Amino acid sequence: MSAATDDAIRAATRHVAAAMLPDLTAIADGTVAHIAAGMPELAERDALDLARATAFANSEALLHALVRGDQPKDVTTSPEVMRSTRSMVQHGLSHDAVMRGYRLGITHWCTRWGRAVEEHCPDAALAVPVVNQGTTFLLSWLELVSDRLSAEYRDEAERLAREGSLERAEFVRRVLAGETDVAEVRLRLGYDLTGNHVALVLKNPREGKRPPLESTARTLAASLTAAAPLVVRVDVDTTWCWVPTRDAARLPSAGAPVLAGQGWPAAGPEGFRRSHRQAREALRVAQLAGRPAGTVTHFADLDVAALCSTDPGVCRTFVTETLGPLAAGTEDARRLRTTLAVFFDAGGNFRAAAARLGVHHNTARYRVDQAAALLGQAPGEHRLRLELALHLADRLGLVS
Repeated sequence: MSAATDDAIRAATRHVAAAMLPDLTAIADGTVAHIAAGMPELAERDALDLARATAFANSEALLHALVRGDQPKDVTTSPEVMRSTRSMVQHGLSHDAVMRGYRLGITHWCTRWGRAVEEHCPDAALAVPVVNQGTTFLLSWLELVSDRLSAEYRDEAERLAREGSLERAEFVRRVLAGETDVAEVRLRLGYDLTGNHVALVLKNPREGKRPPLESTARTLAASLTAAAPLVVRVDVDTTWCWVPTRDAARLPSAGAPVLAGQGWPAAGPEGFRRSHRQAREALRVAQLAGRPAGTVTHFADLDVAALCSTDPGVCRTFVTETLGPLAAGTEDARRLRTTLAVFFDAGGNFRAAAARLGVHHNTARYRVDQAAALLGQAPGEHRLRLELALHLADRLGLVS
């Protein structure tokens, strides 16, 4: 195709676009009508005015760009269109719905362009190339504007989600502080505060993969009951969950690389708070003990450790001072600690302790004597203090 013919096509394209300018309002109205016919949800969500404002702004930008002979990438997305996109998110329109609206709009525009070429381009040799020129321009613009609006839609959706999460988390904090009533909780959260509750607290690890905590919480809750849990995202790395059940089963694994704490079942508003406190304490102790990601720690397994470790430094000092050489991080020290703990649990009976350990009773006796020598005292002296130190060393890993 010759340069002169290219120039003629571009000139004819500009001429057709200029001839359409007086009909701008009618074009925008026709675009909205076509979109509305294919998307009844716009009327249901009171979004027709948004569609109308967007259609007019986009139609005006497209016509002027065609008149000037601009490239699609040069068409500026107006602030009005960006505001409308954010408003569509606020009206509850999905991303797919917004993009479908734009595709419907361009379909109408292509049809309208073809009719305008037929009316304002009498040269039959130019008509088809001009139709193609305009259609290519419109489709290229649609691809570009879809990317821009998708980013705008995503940003607004994330902003609303953050604000919603913050508002929801703040309300739940008020529930935990006893500043709300049962009816308000049911209305705002759809959760029955008078029932039974098992609380979970989930935390992403400091490093590595960060799975979606909300979906992980729901999966864990589903293993206890089919009833819908209350899930609240507190921050980017923390989620609280309440499962409406009295099932005291311990969750064996998080099923994802997160740390989780689990409380005891409890009933009513106070049970809602108590189980949550227990789950938070279970998680705190799990973090203090360096438990691996994927672990669910039940409060029942370390209630004493939780009580004694509110000040980790004081707790560590107590363990190391009480156990002395037995607090070493060696395999021999670990074996002696285990033997001594089992010996106490067996009521000081060497044969019972040996049976639990799977060793000969003389071996159990020898190890207890070794431990006593390292401690510098008979195992029965200050037994409560010694048993507690052994318990904390086992649960918290407080060894040097």
